[in-house]
Amino acid sequence: EYPVDTVITQSAALQTTYPATINGIQDVEIRPKISGFLVSVNVREGQTVSAGQTLFVIDNATYQAAVRQAQAAVNTATSQLNTAKLTYDNAQKLFEQNVIGTYELESSKNTYESAKAQLAQAQASLASARETLSFCYVKSPASGVVGSLPFKVGALVSASSVNPLTTVSNISTMEVYFSMTEKDILEMTKTSGSIAEAISQYPPVKLQLADGTIYSEEGHVIKMSGVIDAATGSVQMIAHFANPNRLLKSGGSGAIIVPR
Repeated sequence: EYPVDTVITQSAALQTTYPATINGIQDVEIRPKISGFLVSVNVREGQTVSAGQTLFVIDNATYQAAVRQAQAAVNTATSQLNTAKLTYDNAQKLFEQNVIGTYELESSKNTYESAKAQLAQAQASLASARETLSFCYVKSPASGVVGSLPFKVGALVSASSVNPLTTVSNISTMEVYFSMTEKDILEMTKTSGSIAEAISQYPPVKLQLADGTIYSEEGHVIKMSGVIDAATGSVQMIAHFANPNRLLKSGGSGAIIVPR
């Protein structure tokens, strides 16, 4: 007698693992547009900020003086324009009474037009000075979490500085980057018919964290790079993971687990 085992057909759950890097859905480097000394740092590392919130203040005494100077130029140009207008209006009346000729009328008109142009130029200079002054107040362009703060009060900063003032990361949703081989991408495309269809049919993925645990939220592949990396022969895939508890941090690492 021999032992007998019946061979049956059943499904097997397999999985493929890819190394991955984690970034916020929006990571913004905060850099100053002007040079100057930091007089105020209004945030701390790890603080949640909203779009438009002032993060840093740069010494602005010089730029405030420029605004006052530009405002004075506008006031002067306005006075000159008013005087030129009175002269032109009076010249028109005298011309109608045949007291002055065409030359005097046109001359006063040209002076009036020149005064209007000078006022417009002065107003443009004032707007530019005010905009430059606003650069002293470095605001966050997006909502998110503040990263490291390498510069302290009193430090000299400029737009050419190697390091940014800080980084603001929107981590409400995380983008997880992983790479697949060109062969796998071709197989996916041929099976589904198109890249868009392949991405829409891609199964939900899991994220293994650096400590070996599996992240509680499932992720979904939402896009892929349109260029194959010639050095590695791979294509970058991007999956989105919800991050309601702020457990995932921008710059982290892990592994994407794809079930099959």
